[in-house]
Amino acid sequence: MSIRNWPFGTLALVLAAGGPSLALAQAHPDFSGLYFPFRERSQTPRDLPYTATAKKLVEQYQAKFTLDDDPGRYCIWPGMPRAIWGAPFSVEINQRAQDVSIYWEGYGMYRKIYMADHNPPKQLIPSAMGHSVAHWEGETLVIETSQLKPYPYMSRMATSSAAKVVERLHMEERDLPTGKAKVLVNELVLTDPKVYTEPVKIMATLQLRPDLSLIEYTCTDTLWDEYLVGRGLELPDLDALPGGEE
Repeated sequence: MSIRNWPFGTLALVLAAGGPSLALAQAHPDFSGLYFPFRERSQTPRDLPYTATAKKLVEQYQAKFTLDDDPGRYCIWPGMPRAIWGAPFSVEINQRAQDVSIYWEGYGMYRKIYMADHNPPKQLIPSAMGHSVAHWEGETLVIETSQLKPYPYMSRMATSSAAKVVERLHMEERDLPTGKAKVLVNELVLTDPKVYTEPVKIMATLQLRPDLSLIEYTCTDTLWDEYLVGRGLELPDLDALPGGEE
């Protein structure tokens, strides 16, 4: 939004505090809110451009692994860059001047994005979400991510520790049958010379949905139940105890 469209009182306070330069610095869009995956998404090239050596690993993987071996069944985080698809779960974003926090309902995933102009900390060890540092280019948030731990599951988008991710996030307003909607667009480029011969471009979208709420995602409950059955154990039913009626 242009500064000239700000309410007079807000503009006067900002100018008094720090002048036009401060007003411009604070004019970045705020992506905070609750979102749900939108229908627009794409991947280019459609067929992942594996290197010759990575393609051999794909063939070996497909010959031995089945859908029952999917890491998601064992609560393994998809991490970046797969996380931006969102799957059929809500995503919450909290934005501050120094960082952006993203929480995915699915798998209970959490990501911290540090702003480059606020002395971001260093990453000590590789992780599923990696180390993300961002800066603004106008109304677009540009995020660079490294320090990703390997994701060797060839039935998904595999990545090695050499993977780098660059994202460009911006907000758009769309006309839908139900009315106008705000959509957060993430244009991502993945480079991983150990796995792919060229960059993989992904576009994913999230629709702002303040009418939704986050639900507890209990991925590990099934694993725990299977363990108890295997041990012949049965948890006590505390709700069957007497008392507590209102």
